[in-house]
Amino acid sequence: MLPKFFFAALLFLSTALSAQTPAADTTIAGQTLSLLPIETLIAQLQRPANGPAVVHRQVAFRGRLFAPTSGLDTLRVPLDLEEVYFLDEVSFSQVAFLAPVRLERAHFAGGLSFAEARFTDDFSVRASHIAKHATFQKTRFFGDADLTASRFAGVASFVGAHFAGQRAHFAQTQFDNAAYFEPAAFAAPASFTDAAFAGIASFKETTWAQPLSFAGVRFADRALFWDARFAEEVSFDSGRADGEVAFDRARFSGEASFADFTFAREARFRSATFGQAYFDGAYFRQEADFSESEGRAIRLSAFFNRSLDLSRAAFALIDLRAAEADSTFAANSRLYLHQPRFGRIQVRWPQLAGHLATADSTHAALDPTYAALYHQFLVQGLNGDAASCHAERMDHRRLARAWNEPARWGLELWRLSADYGTAPQRIIAFMLAIIFLCGLAYRTASGSMRSTSGADQPTLADCIVFSLYTFIHINSRAWDATGKLKLLAVTEALLGWVSFGLLIAAALAHVL
Repeated sequence: MLPKFFFAALLFLSTALSAQTPAADTTIAGQTLSLLPIETLIAQLQRPANGPAVVHRQVAFRGRLFAPTSGLDTLRVPLDLEEVYFLDEVSFSQVAFLAPVRLERAHFAGGLSFAEARFTDDFSVRASHIAKHATFQKTRFFGDADLTASRFAGVASFVGAHFAGQRAHFAQTQFDNAAYFEPAAFAAPASFTDAAFAGIASFKETTWAQPLSFAGVRFADRALFWDARFAEEVSFDSGRADGEVAFDRARFSGEASFADFTFAREARFRSATFGQAYFDGAYFRQEADFSESEGRAIRLSAFFNRSLDLSRAAFALIDLRAAEADSTFAANSRLYLHQPRFGRIQVRWPQLAGHLATADSTHAALDPTYAALYHQFLVQGLNGDAASCHAERMDHRRLARAWNEPARWGLELWRLSADYGTAPQRIIAFMLAIIFLCGLAYRTASGSMRSTSGADQPTLADCIVFSLYTFIHINSRAWDATGKLKLLAVTEALLGWVSFGLLIAAALAHVL
C-alpha cells in the first residue's frame, strides 16, 4: 500500500507544480500570448461538478492532450475558451461532457478529435480553425451543436455522428478538404447555410428528421447524397455545385427547393423520391438525370443546357413551364421521356419542339412519348400545341423511311397538303386552286371543249363549272373535254379523289 500511496502523492505534487508554473510568452500571428503547458488545462478539467468553470482568454497551450491517457473520461465543469491556441494534437475521444463547452475563435495546430464523445449540454466551436484532421466519429450531441463559421483545413469526419439537440449549426463553415457525414443522423433542425466544401462532401445514408437548410452552399468537388433521407422541408436555394451532385435513391418526404441552384456538372436524382420539389430558376449546365424518380409534384422551371432525363419517371404532376422569358432548353439540349408515367404535365410545345430524344433516336421509342404529350395537350385544351406535337411525330415517321418506299411518298404528300391533317384549310385551298386553274386551262383551250347542247364557245364560268363537276365526279355536265384536254380532265378527277381522301383523313384525325 505504501508504494501506491507514495506514487499517488508524487503525481499530485507534479500536477500541482505544473499548474503553478509561471507562464511564458509566445508570439503567434503578431499577437503576444501567454504560453502554458497542457498539463495546466488537464488539471483544471479534472475539477468536480461543483468546481468553477475552466476559462481562458488569449493563451496558448503547448503539449499533446490525449484524454484516455490523462485520466479524463468525464468533464463535469463548463469549458469556456476564447482565442486559445493549441500547438499540438488534442484528443477528447470517448469523453463524456456533462457541462457546456464553448470554444470561440480557437486554433488547433494539430489534429482535433471528439470521436465517440458525448455532450449532454451545448457544444460550440465557433469561428475556429482546425489545421489538420478533425474527427467527430460517432459523437453524440444531446444539446445544441454550433460550428458556425469554423474552418476545417484537413479531413473532417462526422461519420456516425448523432445530433439530438435543438439545433445543429454549420452555417458559413468552411471545409478545405473532404468532409464525411455518412451516415450521420440529425434529429435536430440543421443549417449549412453558406457553407463551403472544397473537397468531397459525402452525406450518403445521412438522415434529417427536422427542417434543413443548405441555402447558398458551395460544393467545389463531388457532393454525394446517395440514400439520404429528408423527413421535412429542405432548401438548397441559391447554391452552386462545381462538381457532380448525386441524390440517387434519396427520399424527400417534405418540400425540397433547389431554386436558383447552379449545377455546373452532372446532377443525378436517379430513383429519388419526392414529395414536392421545386427547381425554379435552377441552371443545369450538364446532364440532369431524373430517370426512375417518382413523387407527387416536381416543378422543373429551370434551364437545361445539355439534357434532361425523365425516363420511367412517375409523378402526379410535372411542371416544365419556363420560369422566365428564356426557353427551358438550350438549342441543342435533349429531353428524354422514355416510358414516363405522369398524371399531368404542364408545358407548352414550343419549349419541347426539336428536343425530344431517346438513347437510339428511333421513332419506335419516341412514338409513345409523342402520343402521351399529344393527349395531354388535348386534355388541357391546347389544340395548337397538340397539332404541332402531332406534326413533329409524323415528321419522325416520314424521315425514318427511305425515298424508295411508297409510304415515304404518301407521308410527303400528307405533309405538303395538310401538314399531317393539322391544317385542313390547306387542303380546301388546294382543292379550290385546282378547280380554278383547270377552269382557266379549259377556257384557254376552249376549241377542244365540246358542248352537249350545240353551243359554240364556253364562257369562263362554263369552264369553271365544268372543272368543278370534273373534280367532284359529277357526270351531268353541259360541256365535255376532247383531245389533249381529255388527259387534263382525267388528271383533275384523280386529284379530286386524292384531295377528298386527304380531307377525310384530316377530319378523322381531329375527331380521333
